[in-house]
Amino acid sequence: MNFQTHFIKEWTVQALRDYFISHSFHEVETPTLMPKIPIEPNLYPLKTHWSHKNLDFYLPTSPESSLKKLISQGLGNCFAISKVFRDLEDIGPTHNLEFSMLEWYEMNKNYHDIANTTQELVLEIYHRILKKQNKSITNILTYQNHQIDLSSPWYFFTLKELFQKFANIDLSKNLTAPEIIATAKSKGYNTDSITTWEPLYTQIFINEIESKLPQDKPVFILDYPTQLSPLCLPCPDSPGFSQRFEFYIGGIEIGNAYTELNNSQILKDNFEAETKFRQENNLPLHPYDQEFIDSCGQLPSCAGIGLGVDRLAMLFADTNKIEDVIYFPTSFFLKK
Repeated sequence: MNFQTHFIKEWTVQALRDYFISHSFHEVETPTLMPKIPIEPNLYPLKTHWSHKNLDFYLPTSPESSLKKLISQGLGNCFAISKVFRDLEDIGPTHNLEFSMLEWYEMNKNYHDIANTTQELVLEIYHRILKKQNKSITNILTYQNHQIDLSSPWYFFTLKELFQKFANIDLSKNLTAPEIIATAKSKGYNTDSITTWEPLYTQIFINEIESKLPQDKPVFILDYPTQLSPLCLPCPDSPGFSQRFEFYIGGIEIGNAYTELNNSQILKDNFEAETKFRQENNLPLHPYDQEFIDSCGQLPSCAGIGLGVDRLAMLFADTNKIEDVIYFPTSFFLKK
């Protein structure tokens, strides 16, 4: 085993924690066993059972709901570094069944403010890693033979801009299943048996956009369709889209941020719509958390982000395999 790449993950976690503590954020230890969790598009939790009490529990897909319950009670700026889990997803070079997520929240801020913190954070952590390695301080990260400039400002694009530029699609006119099915069919995609919106959106994004993102600097992609973003505040000047960004470094998605929705009724409507969608399409269901919905109605104005710690460590370790920064990856157990 090459311990050096694992040490880089260790240093990354230490540096992340030091950064937020030095900025007076509260660190929260979030629960791993949860009786109910948010129900979001494309996120499916692992389920376990407590035989003694005959109770089902779910492993969290993020620490979000636990943190928001505390924020709604006045905790303020906070963060967690937690293990999270995703079912119905395969393992691969950038994904493990369980992985480490950093999530933080800033009060009275929006997703643009989170983007500013993200740029500062990643560069500062990279400098800390270089110091640990006794290397010269630079803003240039070398990853898989690509030179990536981590200096601010990074690239900013809206999702609509990218769809128009690379796929020649007006995304605002392709927010329903019939619209995107017709568009995909005209572009030669196989739409047989596809009746819903998300699969074709994802195919087009992966095939025509994601692979074409610039790699000389990190990239923020802003303003995602509301149907993919049930926990986000809608964009005031862009109907059908919400205040969300994802960011990529070296072609790898690292984080996902929101200006947080604090309307309980809209959130409940979103969860019920996702429940109905899963029922109609025979997809796994779990009970959503009414306490979480109620707490979101008490949220102060705030924004937050989930960041993949393992993927960030992969960049700093210059490896293209997530198992190089996890001591016991899922693939280890599959080989037994």
